[in-house]
Amino acid sequence: MMIKYLVKWLTPLVILLSSLETSSLALIVRVDATRGAPRLLVNNQPVRARMFFGIQQSAPLMVVPGREQTSFDFTANESEPATATMHFRFGQTAGEVYLDNIRVTDLTTQQDVIPLCNFEDGPNSFTRDWTYWPQGEQNTVGKIQVEPGVGEGGSAGLHISLKAPANGQWPDFHIYHQPHLALTQGHRYRVSFWLRVDHPREVHVAFYRPGANFVFLGGPPGYFESQIKLAASAGVNFVSFPIGLPWPAPGQPVDWAEVDNICATVLAANPQALLLPRIPMDPPGWWQQAHPDEIMRWEDEAGKAHRKVAVVSSALYRHDAGERLAALVTHLEAKFGEHVAGYHPSGQNTGEWFYEDTWGNALSGYAPADQAAWRQWLRVRYATDAALQTAWQDAAATFATATVPAPALRHAAPAGVLRDPTRERALTDFAEFQQERMADCVCDFARVVRQASQGRKLVVFFYGYVFEFGAVHTGASTAGHYGLRRVLNSPDIDVLCSPISYFDRGLDGGAPSMTAAESVALAGKMWLNEDDTATYLSSGDAPGWTEKVTTLADTNAELVRNVGQEAIRNFGTWWMDLGSSGWFNDPGMWDALARLKALDEPLLQQPTPYHPEVAAVLDLRSMCHVAEGGEIVTRPAVYEARKPLGRTGAPYGQYLLDDVIARRVQSKLYVFLNAWCLSAAQRAGILQATRGSTRIWCYAPGYLDENGASTTQSVTAMRELTGFNLQPVTPPQAWATPTQAGQKLGLTKPFGVARAVQPLFAAADARPDEVLATYPDGSAAVALRTTATGPSLFVGVPGLTEELLRIAARTAGVHLFTQSDCYVYTNGPFLVLHAAQAGPLMVDTGKASSLKDVLSGQTLGRGPRIPLVMQRGETRVLRY
Repeated sequence: MMIKYLVKWLTPLVILLSSLETSSLALIVRVDATRGAPRLLVNNQPVRARMFFGIQQSAPLMVVPGREQTSFDFTANESEPATATMHFRFGQTAGEVYLDNIRVTDLTTQQDVIPLCNFEDGPNSFTRDWTYWPQGEQNTVGKIQVEPGVGEGGSAGLHISLKAPANGQWPDFHIYHQPHLALTQGHRYRVSFWLRVDHPREVHVAFYRPGANFVFLGGPPGYFESQIKLAASAGVNFVSFPIGLPWPAPGQPVDWAEVDNICATVLAANPQALLLPRIPMDPPGWWQQAHPDEIMRWEDEAGKAHRKVAVVSSALYRHDAGERLAALVTHLEAKFGEHVAGYHPSGQNTGEWFYEDTWGNALSGYAPADQAAWRQWLRVRYATDAALQTAWQDAAATFATATVPAPALRHAAPAGVLRDPTRERALTDFAEFQQERMADCVCDFARVVRQASQGRKLVVFFYGYVFEFGAVHTGASTAGHYGLRRVLNSPDIDVLCSPISYFDRGLDGGAPSMTAAESVALAGKMWLNEDDTATYLSSGDAPGWTEKVTTLADTNAELVRNVGQEAIRNFGTWWMDLGSSGWFNDPGMWDALARLKALDEPLLQQPTPYHPEVAAVLDLRSMCHVAEGGEIVTRPAVYEARKPLGRTGAPYGQYLLDDVIARRVQSKLYVFLNAWCLSAAQRAGILQATRGSTRIWCYAPGYLDENGASTTQSVTAMRELTGFNLQPVTPPQAWATPTQAGQKLGLTKPFGVARAVQPLFAAADARPDEVLATYPDGSAAVALRTTATGPSLFVGVPGLTEELLRIAARTAGVHLFTQSDCYVYTNGPFLVLHAAQAGPLMVDTGKASSLKDVLSGQTLGRGPRIPLVMQRGETRVLRY
């Protein structure tokens, strides 16, 4: 079926491409990684990979009790002679809102666009000119009625009563004027109304041209253009922003107005801007209604309303969406090609290509399109029914009858944290299927952009959050991001990205990466951090808001920390106004960011690969064996492990296991966070590639032994890998208490999980001098042994600590720049320190050279040991 769609698809694509003017394709923006340090090249010239991301919309109006008269002026972006509409949105908090005396006047002509609307005619005064959305059963939050005595001066008014939805999912509730207003481009308008609230809330008012994609015409002056100008003043010309994907119903014309309008707005604010539009790949409502079998379904479909998104496995969806994506890229190349740097297709949950509602408890995968794709995948995997029956130990299993595993089976965890490789083979197969389907969808759309842009522009995708999804309750693989190697192998992707981790991102945190970032670079691609730091100007409760700072100084401390790490690790970044309310609308922030050119530029001109002495290693396949509830291990062992790794005193990198086995990683200390499911060849490859280095084996190393078509539980395989006789134990808690031997080496604090965990292992043959910590039952939870191939440190409890990592680092001969908790990154002559706590810090550069502050120019002393005093959350960018 896919071949049929591709043949049908390619013909119009070739026609579209042939229509492009040669001049519009002169600009070339790509990633160069030939020296092992990815850089952005614009027309073959290296440029800083620093960008601004904003959203074009009106600014919210903060309304508080007691302040009831509201007005603002705006200038219309475009003309709409007959069908403009005015929207009011009241936020996603319960409460009472009273609205009266709405008026809109054209200040150029002095004519009313909306004559005074005072609701004195009763219900008809609302229904005549206004309505609301959604209606019927979809409206779970709002009640509207005209009431006497609730308006200005005791007159009649509109009462909007908002309640929290029972399922926690707020619809886009709003009231809007019937679409028969007229606005003229360039005319100035005044909007006034009376509004009373029972507690402070943000109210959004905007004017649109309705259609398949609503075109923004105006509203309270926002911060989009002002931040673009501030970015430009700091030398930041890359601008990313969301646009619509015109996807008309059959027989309807394509409306490019919204797309063209926002591109023109960006270029008006900065004529030198390089555009990176973010493109939503969700199909429109008419397509969803026409193809219900291609829309995702969950196990609780009858009880909860999920956002309607397409099944990524659907060949029909990939074809139709790809066709519209190609048309959009072709249009933008023809009209704005001299200014377009690249394209960023987005889809699924928050546009980040992980399965919709991953963080919830309900499981998806139950649409007919999922079922069909699952059976096709099984045919490719097993070839014959007999092979499938053997693998699943089910004589009744066939390709024709195989179904997506039932929710009850997927929720169950009979073997504990890790799936039983024999009895639960269908579940681990389905987990792998979900990774491959999501990864292949990303690669398909990347190919569309690469072809439509004739290989001249960046292709950017969210994907690969392999550390971040260790915190998912239903199992990390529910997200679909563990197909990362398939994505890294795609020649059509230049940049992968994610937000900075939402773990450990506060003022005293390290702002870690969500991915195996150094493996991304090894694959010749750039990793880019979306910096949606909640600055002191941020508002609302967007992700990360709980760690919001309250001053410009603290905001800049976090931003300098972020860029310091990004420069050292050869990352790109965009600073994101996530709340669309001016999070970066302060010249003081951009001044601080501009100063960081002193770090960026030397590394740009002399690209230096980031090769830290500590490697944190993650295995993709092992994460597909984690059962629901397995976050009791994967949260501390993978997700949270980045904090102690960052604070050890030495820089660390994040890698995929297959890069280690392929000998693309050269480190002194390897931290194998989840090497739980390995073949004999992989075990041998790990030992050969890391021979002579120190290895940390976390939780259940080598426990699942892959042997051709079967996988078994094997303590023999664990011994081959680690050099320890690891045996199952059942203490009441997976908790490690330091022994005298451990304390002698510097391990003073107990750690682990204060709950029972199964399976759990102890080093049964460890000598007393090798045991650094014990479980409550006295068995060896942490043990250090020198083997024939190098030091081996077994850590049975989930998680790591800074103390334990420093012990391992000293054993491995890793250079520690500090001996206390401090985030450290270094590359070439540059050293970036971020203080987790206030106080004195002894820095050991290992070199008898001067230590200079890059940002201030001050010489701080001469190495190798230089004392510093740092404040909590302070970042120092140094050169030695």
